[in-house]
Amino acid sequence: MTTPDSSVEPIPTVLIVDDDPGARLLLGTALEMAGFQVTSAANGRAALASFRAQPVDCIILDVVMPGMNGFDTCTALRALPHCHHVPILMQTSLEDMDSVNRAYTAGATDFSSKGINPMLLAQRVKFLVRTKRTQDQLVASEARVRYLAYYDPLTALPNRQRLKQLLVDQVEWAVLRQSGVASLMLDIDNFSRINDTQGPAAGDAVLKEVASRLQHCLRDCDRSQFDAVASATAAAIKDCVARTGGDEFGLVLPGVSTTDAADSVARRVQLTLARPFIIGDQEYPLSAAIGISVFPLDAADAESLINNADAAMHHAKKAHVGGMEFFKKSISTRAAKRMSLESHLRKAVERQEFVLHYQPRLSLDTLQVEAVEALLRWPHPQRGLVPPDEFIPIAEQSGLIVEIGDWVLREACAQARRWRDLDTASWQVAVNVSGVQFRDGSLVRRVEDAIASAGINPGAIELEFTEGALIEYSSAVSKAVMSLKELGVATALDDFGTGYSSMSYLRHFPVDTLKIDRVFVRDITSRNAGNAPLVDAIIAMAKSLGLATVAEGVETDTQWQYLRDRDADQVQGYLFCKPLSIIDLERWHTNWLLSSQERGVDVA
Repeated sequence: MTTPDSSVEPIPTVLIVDDDPGARLLLGTALEMAGFQVTSAANGRAALASFRAQPVDCIILDVVMPGMNGFDTCTALRALPHCHHVPILMQTSLEDMDSVNRAYTAGATDFSSKGINPMLLAQRVKFLVRTKRTQDQLVASEARVRYLAYYDPLTALPNRQRLKQLLVDQVEWAVLRQSGVASLMLDIDNFSRINDTQGPAAGDAVLKEVASRLQHCLRDCDRSQFDAVASATAAAIKDCVARTGGDEFGLVLPGVSTTDAADSVARRVQLTLARPFIIGDQEYPLSAAIGISVFPLDAADAESLINNADAAMHHAKKAHVGGMEFFKKSISTRAAKRMSLESHLRKAVERQEFVLHYQPRLSLDTLQVEAVEALLRWPHPQRGLVPPDEFIPIAEQSGLIVEIGDWVLREACAQARRWRDLDTASWQVAVNVSGVQFRDGSLVRRVEDAIASAGINPGAIELEFTEGALIEYSSAVSKAVMSLKELGVATALDDFGTGYSSMSYLRHFPVDTLKIDRVFVRDITSRNAGNAPLVDAIIAMAKSLGLATVAEGVETDTQWQYLRDRDADQVQGYLFCKPLSIIDLERWHTNWLLSSQERGVDVA
C-alpha cells in the first residue's frame, strides 16, 4: 500500500485572455484535457483583475482585442509584482515581423499563430510551465542558500557571518557619532548533558527557547537600558542577537561605551537563563560563560571586537560555571599563545610527532607488574617536551583529540602485541580516553578496529575515562561501556573522588576498576590525614560492588603500607617507577626483577 506523496506539485493554472468566447472554450477544453486548471478573461482589464486576485502559472494572451490590446495588456501584466517570471504566450492572426517584435518588447515569453492546433498549443504550454517551475526552484534554492549563509535555520537568528556584517555597520555608526559598541559572546554551560540525557530534539527546543529569552534581554525591550546616545538614535540601529555556533550566541549593543552598561545587559542574560527550562517533566536551570568587549576601548574594528569578546568568553568558561569576563590585554596574549599552540598541534598530528611513555601498575601484595598505563607525550621540535596539561585541553576543544586518540589506541594495541610476541611480558595496557571521544558514538568501533588490527585479545586493553566524562557525556559513556564490556575490553574510572560520582552512578556504569586520585593518596598518612577516611570509603565501596582499585601517586613506603593494610589491589607512582619510554621501561623492569630477587620477593 502506497502513501500519498506530500511532494506532488499542485495542478498548474493557465489564464486565457481572448475576446472570442469560442476561442476561449476551444483552447480551455484542450488545456483541461492536458491536465491544467483554466481561468479566462474577455479583455485586458479583466485579465489584470483576475491575475491580481489569483496569480497563475501561464498566460495565453490574444493580441487583437477591443479597448486594451494584447501588447498593452502584456506590458501591464509584467508590471504586476508576481508576474515578472510568469510565461506569457501571445497569440494573433497577424503574421508580420513587427507584431512579433512588439510582442517580445512588451514582455512576451513566446509567440504563436492563432490557427495552431489547440492540442499542440497545450503541449507548448506544458513546456513553458515546466520551464517556469524549474526557474522557480532555482530561485528558491538560491534564496535558501543565501538565507543559510547568513541565518541559523533552527532559531532564525543571524549566524556568525551575518553578525560580523552587522557589527561592521554598527562600528561605522559609532565612529560617526563618537559613540561605542559592545559585543557579548556567550557559551551555554554543560549543554551537551541535555543532548546526551534528553536527546537532540530536546536540545534543539532548549536552544530555541534560549534564543527567544535572549531577544527579550535586548535593550529595545526596555528603553530605560539605553544610554543617552543610543536612545536618541535607537530607530537607526538596534541591538541584535545571533547564534554563532552549536550552543554559542552573540549579542551586539550599539551605543554602549562603558563596561557598566554592558555589564547590566550581561547580568540580565544570566538571570533569564537561570529561570528553569522545562524539558519533559524535568527542570533545567542554565548558565553561560559570557565574554564582553567594548569598542573603542578594547578594539579598533569589528573583527577585533568579536574576537576579543570570544577570547574573554573562553577565559570565563575556564574560570568557573556561569563566569563573566571583560576583555583584557592579558587575555589576548593568552589567546594568541593558545592559537599558536593549536596550530603547532595540528602540524604535530600530521607529522606524527607524538610518543607514548608507560607507567607500571603493580600488585599491592606481590609488587608484580600487572599493567602499564600509556601516557601521551609531545616532544616539540623547538619547544621540547610540551606538558600534557597544556596541549590536551586544546586538543579536546579543537576536536583533534579524536584523531590523536585513534593514534594512541592503535599504538598501545600494537605495543601490547609486540610484548606478547617477544614473550617478555603479558601486561594489560591502559589507555586514557577523553570525554570528547565518546561524543559521536564511534569510540567502540575505533577500539574494535585497533584491537583487530593489532591481533590481540580485547582483555589486553583497558580504557580509562574520568568522572568529568561520565557526568558530561553520561548517555554516550553508558552505551559505550556496555558495548566495550561485551567486546571484552576492561574499563576504569580515573581520578575517582574528584567529581560527583556516587554508588548509584557506578551501578549504571559497569566499570571494572576505580582509580583513587593522587590528591587523596597524598596525605593519607600525614598528621592531618583528612583524606584517609575517604580513601577507606572508596576501597570499601569498590569491594562491595566487586570492583578493583588502583591507588595513583604513591610516593612513600608509608602510603604503600597504608593501602596494603586496606586491601587495595594495585599501586602506581614514583615510589616504584615514573612514566618511561619503552626501552627505559623494559630496562627498569629487568632491574626491578633483579632487585626483587635480592630482597627475596617473588615478582616473576
